[in-house]
Amino acid sequence: MNNLRLFLILVGATVMLSCGEGVISLDNSTYQPKIVIEGTLIPGANAQIKLRRNFPLETSAPPSSVILQNAQAQITDSEGGIFPLQFNAGNNYYESKTIQIEHEKTYTLQVDAVIDGRQLSAKSTTLTPKAGLQILVDQSNLGRKVYRQLKPNGRLDNFSVTFERSPATDYYVISMTALDANQETFIYDNAFGDLDTSQVVEQFDQLRLTWNWLMGQSLSAGQSQIEIYSFMTWFYGRYRVILYGGDKNFRDFFSTYGQIQELDGNFHEPKFHIEGEGIGLFGSAVIDTAFFEILPHQSRSPPDKYCLKKLRSKTTSKRVLPQLPDW
Repeated sequence: MNNLRLFLILVGATVMLSCGEGVISLDNSTYQPKIVIEGTLIPGANAQIKLRRNFPLETSAPPSSVILQNAQAQITDSEGGIFPLQFNAGNNYYESKTIQIEHEKTYTLQVDAVIDGRQLSAKSTTLTPKAGLQILVDQSNLGRKVYRQLKPNGRLDNFSVTFERSPATDYYVISMTALDANQETFIYDNAFGDLDTSQVVEQFDQLRLTWNWLMGQSLSAGQSQIEIYSFMTWFYGRYRVILYGGDKNFRDFFSTYGQIQELDGNFHEPKFHIEGEGIGLFGSAVIDTAFFEILPHQSRSPPDKYCLKKLRSKTTSKRVLPQLPDW
């Protein structure tokens, strides 16, 4: 999942729809170098941005070759503060430890880089969401459960997260990370498909990291709930849930990057909100964290709220964003 491909590979297959059929012909003549941005600012955390490049179709590139190590990048805040970003070769992020991201504040990212001998520039602005997002542990359905546990009425007892919304934010995402994931903890007798060990290894990240979203929520303060279905959990053991309340850039990117063909068959690119020669995401989000655990059926320990310690600023350095597409 770390390899980046040219974004247009997402439309390589012709899709038949009731209102029309779109056909697009791609070859290397359509290739244009782009700065690929992957960054979500979190209030209370330092800034971390990944900068990469795309490359032509029908070519391959080692993961290290798409990382931009010599780009010039900086973030400017709404008060005129300028914060240069330095490349960290240890984690491949551009970082600034002198900027502290705040709620309800505007930040602009400016990136300049040379790709294929061309000087490229990209610029994007985000407005961080308001404070107020909070997972309500006592009202959520978390704790320990056996895999696909049933309620007394015979229906599935799905995990769920109940939370206080961030005012003026209508788009929320939860990412689930299986903390104990390995070949031995994979649920081979799952309800959704037979996978052997080699397939588990091949699809490990897709199975270990899953996500769900909730959009169109009220812009006022109040409570919402988001379900965690069993097809999102593929391993026994502990899970970390991170809830994101995203800004407009975050919402528009994640709600459009997988839907690039209109009903009439025409193609379009996702909403990047990036000026210049850039693609990807520069946005912001508020977050909160909780945990749950899936037990094998032979271990029927009673559910409890055993590990619902709240992690806020301490977990931001280990956050797992919903996975970006393979460009």
